[in-house]
Amino acid sequence: MIVMKFGGTSVKDAEAVDRVAGILAGRIDERPVVVVSAFGDTTDALEGILSALDRGDAGGARAVAGEIGRGHADVVGRILTAGPAATEARDVLEGALERLRRLIDGMECLGEVSARSRDAVLASGEMLSAPLLALFLSSRGLKTRAADPRFIVATDEDHGRAAPLVDETATRARSVLLPMIGAGAIPVVGGYVGASIRGVVTTLGRGGSDLTASLLAKALGADTLEYWKDVDGILTADPQLVPDARPVPRLSFREAAELAFLGARVLHPASIQPAVEAGIPVRVRNSYKPTNPGTLIFDSSAAGRISTADRAVSSVACKRDQVLVNVYSTRMLGARGFLRRVFEVFDRLAISVDHIATSEVNVTVTMAPTDRVEQLKAELGAVAEIGVTTDVGVVSVVGESLPSTPGVAARVFGALSDINVRLVTYGGSGVNLSLVVADRDVPLAVRRLHAELCAASDEGT
Repeated sequence: MIVMKFGGTSVKDAEAVDRVAGILAGRIDERPVVVVSAFGDTTDALEGILSALDRGDAGGARAVAGEIGRGHADVVGRILTAGPAATEARDVLEGALERLRRLIDGMECLGEVSARSRDAVLASGEMLSAPLLALFLSSRGLKTRAADPRFIVATDEDHGRAAPLVDETATRARSVLLPMIGAGAIPVVGGYVGASIRGVVTTLGRGGSDLTASLLAKALGADTLEYWKDVDGILTADPQLVPDARPVPRLSFREAAELAFLGARVLHPASIQPAVEAGIPVRVRNSYKPTNPGTLIFDSSAAGRISTADRAVSSVACKRDQVLVNVYSTRMLGARGFLRRVFEVFDRLAISVDHIATSEVNVTVTMAPTDRVEQLKAELGAVAEIGVTTDVGVVSVVGESLPSTPGVAARVFGALSDINVRLVTYGGSGVNLSLVVADRDVPLAVRRLHAELCAASDEGT
């Protein structure tokens, strides 16, 4: 069995659907399960509805809903020109739009947009894309069945970033999907969406559709999990910064998770965690180039693992527009509990810290920009001197074999010899070496490191 997740750009028009149908037709023997994101920019449009309602502009919200309807109607019209499938698709679309209109009416009447209401609106994209894609694929000769994610993915009620209830989800997934697969059908499931035990609609937050696919792969004991996107896999660098960046043929789970955290946007680290736990190989592939092998992500601790020892660095990642916070106090020296006091402030203000470096009297961290910086300075200022530097970026080299490859650090600092480095961290896992530089220096730093560590170590697939 194989779980195949397709992003919104992979199913945005008739040509894209034909490609997906062709991919699936060649994999029928592997018993595929399909997970799909909302079509195109639908989720952004749904966010626009919520923003309009937050402003009290219900008319603007209805206008955006109308645009969503017209966009989907255009896709339906181009793919299903006539017949029962076209009629059913139009009925599905109208039903979803009517539900969305009722939600807008309700929020206008109440004069508020609650977290629960937000999830109900944001779920509309995937609740629509899955049944439509099932109909589209059926029109291309594939036997498909749409499966409602609300009856499969069980979550808590933390709206906007609901946590899956893994065991309950596994039970539901097997109950709903295995009979479909046994009947020779391809289940098509909307990603990102779940429901609480009480049946309240929830969403899984950033990377939610990818997480749905990973949960289903673990629940069903899939042989492989494939993420079909509009890129050739996980690349050696951001192609916007490094035009000659190329796909990395293989990565360990640890490398992939670090890259996702450090700025590579292909996968969110939490999304692959269920597959990591189950030891299921993951591939990232390009639906526009289906013959390309993409990137294989594997469990490096498993027996018979695929070696990455022939290269120290797999990829260079970066995060732009970061903030550097330095906490200085002589009270740290030999004192107990000081770090706890410092990080309690971050926790209380709900500020997530990325990189940390410490010395006898300093704690330095990086974080994303936040409007709570002044409050952070005020609270920490009671126990230490605080310095805040904005407009910095983090550049990271990632590789499973970094700890066992002599001379990598010398090559890194040699490549950046004329770039000022503000902070260096080397993770306890040994998989990434990260450096903080001025944000304006990030593109040059990435290009230099890629040329030094990646461009010359070309691998075969």
